[in-house]
Amino acid sequence: METLNTTDKWPTGVDVNYVLPGERLARYVTGYHRFSAPVRAGDDLRDAFFPSVATIRVTLGASPPWSLKIGSRTFDPVPVVAMTGPTSYAGYLTCKGGTLVGVGLRPFGWAQLFGGDVSRLANRVVPLGDIDPGADMLRAAVEGDRPYHEAIESWLEARLQRRPPADPRIETLCVMLRDPATTRIEAVAEALDMSPRALASMTRFNFGFTPKLLLRRTRFLRAVTAVLTDPEEGPAALEAAGYWDRSHFLRDSHLFLGCSVRDFQRRRGPHNQEAIVARVQALGTPV
Repeated sequence: METLNTTDKWPTGVDVNYVLPGERLARYVTGYHRFSAPVRAGDDLRDAFFPSVATIRVTLGASPPWSLKIGSRTFDPVPVVAMTGPTSYAGYLTCKGGTLVGVGLRPFGWAQLFGGDVSRLANRVVPLGDIDPGADMLRAAVEGDRPYHEAIESWLEARLQRRPPADPRIETLCVMLRDPATTRIEAVAEALDMSPRALASMTRFNFGFTPKLLLRRTRFLRAVTAVLTDPEEGPAALEAAGYWDRSHFLRDSHLFLGCSVRDFQRRRGPHNQEAIVARVQALGTPV
């Protein structure tokens, strides 16, 4: 495994860490992450997560409870061992500090490691124990002496040994979605030898959303990543992503972030600022 980003430069003591998965699990997970901040009794710490794939997060030790707002729903407190389903809205975190560790699940990873209709979890947070009886074992593992990413990876590898093979078309579709040249649902369905209706059923079941929304989310994340990491390249990034003009991009910003990018910059915190750089280094454009 390779550690991509660790920082302790923030005056508040916030530390963000991303680790790439080992070769065996790279098909299934995006990477491992840790977010920690000193526990403080005063003002709340606020941060943000981009719309993303399903994610497992574990609150460590004596960390205080935290809450997460996704769209119109607020999950307060977030379960200690939580599964956040795939999201089409940004998640806004509020906490008093503490440490979270987690792992992002690619759609192929969800299908292979857990399976079932992931749309039931879209834009929701549930206890991992509701869908996996081994949740307590995961918590015990990350609370142990091993590095958190090794503990998570071992827990996931044990699941791989007990599951039948997932539909390979899910992985193919993931690759197609990451390709900026993929813009038409009909072309995607044809490439997978599926009808548009069958494709929509497959993406809702394994990705949580319709193909149209997935393409739109991918385009927006590709563009907003570029805008936030290199503002001077913003206009070129929007054009390259397929936006007609800034108002077109602003509509998607309000859909996926719940606000303009300028307002999002004010609302996000050090985790998002560091994580976006680490994700680009480690994983490429978010999907």
